[in-house]
Amino acid sequence: MTGIEYTLEQISYSRKEDRRIMESVLRNWFNDPKALNFFSQGSKYPFNFKKWVQMHYSINSINITTIVLKHNEWVIGHVSLKTKKERAELLHLFVDSKYRRKGLGLRLLKEIGNYRVDSKIESITAKVQKKNIVLKKILERSGYRYENFNENLMIKRLE
Repeated sequence: MTGIEYTLEQISYSRKEDRRIMESVLRNWFNDPKALNFFSQGSKYPFNFKKWVQMHYSINSINITTIVLKHNEWVIGHVSLKTKKERAELLHLFVDSKYRRKGLGLRLLKEIGNYRVDSKIESITAKVQKKNIVLKKILERSGYRYENFNENLMIKRLE
């Protein structure tokens, strides 16, 4: 890790102020259709924040933990985990392009894993596109493996 100071903060898309901040952040990150496609499969370009929140973070999805990584009070990374009983699904992992290759994706994955300590989660799954080689490598370094020869699904078994 670098000597630069970073902070982690839990947010919620149900809070108005968090939504306002994240709308600005995500619109900036996803002005490139390729970045949007890697971060959120199925989202159409141009990025529509309201539709995206409705699709992934609806009020009915109360078991979602979202952590943002900040540098100098600016959001530079994002990860979300949706839990259902003893399983969890990694929804979104993204680090601003200016801050990549510094281990920050691994840091976000480690932090989101800490939120499952008090629960009965046995595994975390992540859907990964074949062409998203960087995400595959980050997940592998975090202990995720392919399950049942499904090329798009990686799983991390927890102890």
